[in-house]
Amino acid sequence: MDIREYLGDIILIIILAASTWWLFSLLMADQARTFAAMGIVLSLAGLLVIIHHKVRIIERNITNRERMIQVNLEEISAKMAQRYDSSVERIEDIVNEVSRRVYR
Repeated sequence: MDIREYLGDIILIIILAASTWWLFSLLMADQARTFAAMGIVLSLAGLLVIIHHKVRIIERNITNRERMIQVNLEEISAKMAQRYDSSVERIEDIVNEVSRRVYR
């Protein structure tokens, strides 16, 4: 896990936690309520970071599958071109043989 990918998320979590602490201190809430709110906010932020991480993994998997499909399609294309060429050569040989027999 590269920390640079999640730096924005970490900064937003810090801002979210600080603003929650500040809001509950302005509301004159007791410490228990403030910590409960902080727990809720931090668990929600953690959930969002986990979702972000899983989306990144899915994006990487999709990119890898696209590359694999592209490579496989290129291989199939090369094999089909080779088969086409060999079929054309066989047909040309047969046509040449038939034309030689007709002219004799």
